[in-house]
Amino acid sequence: MSTQEMIDFLSESNLARIATVKPSGAPHVSPVWYLWENNQLLIAIPRSSVKTRNIKINNKVAVTIDSNIGPKGVIIEGTAEIEELDEEIELRIIQRYVSPENLDKYVEYAHADLPSVLLRIRPEKTISWDYSKLNRNFL
Repeated sequence: MSTQEMIDFLSESNLARIATVKPSGAPHVSPVWYLWENNQLLIAIPRSSVKTRNIKINNKVAVTIDSNIGPKGVIIEGTAEIEELDEEIELRIIQRYVSPENLDKYVEYAHADLPSVLLRIRPEKTISWDYSKLNRNFL
């Protein structure tokens, strides 16, 4: 993908999967919602999650965002910083995935049951692909 194609793809509402490293060295992968902004990946995760604990010990992460349509995707490797979650950023992430009629209900649920932090991931390496550009007669 070109840089612009990657930015366009990351602005879609695809599910991301973040990989962190457990203290044992084993990988931990989980699905997350995200926002791509200013060449950074923003992800809200529960404050008490395994992901948060892992990143406090080792902040190297990898994130895969892909789509079966194409198929195409992006892998981002980088360093995650844990920050307090700004409500405006949280809302912008949620709006990408929750319908407008369910937005208030979801935000209320998230604030009551899932106190979260913000992961700010600065890419150190990015890999992208778009198989729709290939001759797909074999698919």
